[in-house]
Amino acid sequence: MPRFSDDYYADLERRLRDLLPLVDRVLPPEPVHAYTEFLDAGEYGVAVEWATDALSPQAVGATELAEALLKEGEVMGLDDSYLARLRAMAN
Repeated sequence: MPRFSDDYYADLERRLRDLLPLVDRVLPPEPVHAYTEFLDAGEYGVAVEWATDALSPQAVGATELAEALLKEGEVMGLDDSYLARLRAMAN
């Protein structure tokens, strides 16, 4: 993940934390806990990757969460394999 300004990271963290209600609704409890812990540690890319790994296309709200994670993942420059999985679930 490329290095951005401190303001970028502060905004990114806020946006990812704003997704917590959706993450909590769509993912099982253990991945939700891990997502929060990664955010607390400043590991934003890992948080999105963890959520992507835990996201089931059949889950209620999966499309909405995939779209939100994809938006952030593209900006962060996540690995193409994660972006491809999110794109497939977002459509």
